[in-house]
Amino acid sequence: MATKYSEEISTNHFELTEQLIHSTFEKIIRIATERRDQLLVQLFDMKQDYLRKENTRKKQFAELEKMIRQLMETSIQQNEVVKFQEDQIKNWKKEQKKYEIETPIPIPSFYPEGLDSLLEQLEKLGSIQDIAVQQVYRNKTEPIRRIGKPGSEKGELYYPNGLALDGDKIYIADVGNNRIQIFSTEGKFIHEFGKGELEDPHSIALNKEWVFISDSTLSAIFKFSKTNYKLIKSVKRSVNVPFGLTTDTNGEVLVADLGNNRIAVFSSDLEYIREIGKDKLIEPHDVKINNNNIFVADNNKINNIHIFSKSGDLLKSFIKLENGINFIFLCFDLCNNIIISDNKGNSINIFTEDGQLIHNITCNKPSGIIVNNNFDIICASLSDKVINIY
Repeated sequence: MATKYSEEISTNHFELTEQLIHSTFEKIIRIATERRDQLLVQLFDMKQDYLRKENTRKKQFAELEKMIRQLMETSIQQNEVVKFQEDQIKNWKKEQKKYEIETPIPIPSFYPEGLDSLLEQLEKLGSIQDIAVQQVYRNKTEPIRRIGKPGSEKGELYYPNGLALDGDKIYIADVGNNRIQIFSTEGKFIHEFGKGELEDPHSIALNKEWVFISDSTLSAIFKFSKTNYKLIKSVKRSVNVPFGLTTDTNGEVLVADLGNNRIAVFSSDLEYIREIGKDKLIEPHDVKINNNNIFVADNNKINNIHIFSKSGDLLKSFIKLENGINFIFLCFDLCNNIIISDNKGNSINIFTEDGQLIHNITCNKPSGIIVNNNFDIICASLSDKVINIY
């Protein structure tokens, strides 16, 4: 669902652009009209002079022909400008309609910053879409709404941590209350489960059938049914202090096995398969898959984000967070931008896929983070004990 703000941004952009088209061509028409009026005045004066001064008729006749030609040319130009203006407006409306059908991303207004600024950004980023998304992120400073409140009752949170998004449902690892809670994206409580089975639920990962949960205190991975939320299976001590986890399209479950300095890979039945990054990771905190590569957030003094291939080869290490890391989570938007919650730095950081910082948002002890298709950032705040939506 596009936000009202996004719709206003999109509307303002198209209105400003249409105004720009109108004002430009109206100016040309006005100049042409003024020139025609000047020629008419000169033509009248020459006619009077012609009648008075018979001896200059030849010269005046030549000038008269010249002025008539200019008058005709000006009229033709004016008609062409009007037609060109109409064609451009038709084309713009056609492009606008095509844009609205093909993309959910709101185009913000760039004209206040000037056309030169827009061209400079286009040269750097390559597409209007990338500029639009970055502008949307830069306008995020405060939460537009919050989900939950501190407490232990249903719909209340105590140290919320990992998050997962399933359509219009948000799964929350409610650490302090030893349970998982489900809310609608509008903030309505739906269900809770895991009470009595979970001790310190850290992260959540979903596929079509199952809910997978890491429990750092129990050093365990849990598998619940997505239909009735009943416990199907748990595996303990195969990992040591598991933090972030994610699911792959082939059914595998990848776990940031912090205590063993690796990514542990399990089948969907929680059978151990293999490990990734054993000699390259120090304290992996979170793991996600994007564009068929594995991204790991690691407590490393040089670079905090590592990219591995599916076969386990280290492809790249980049992005250094200034404060080091502590309970760092990461996620990706539709444009492959990387969103990181920096618990130690009290900030949410948005980077391009190349690792360039776009924007950061101040947040009190952020933890679990997800982003929806409308580029709304949903982040848990451990200290405030709520879920903030930016």
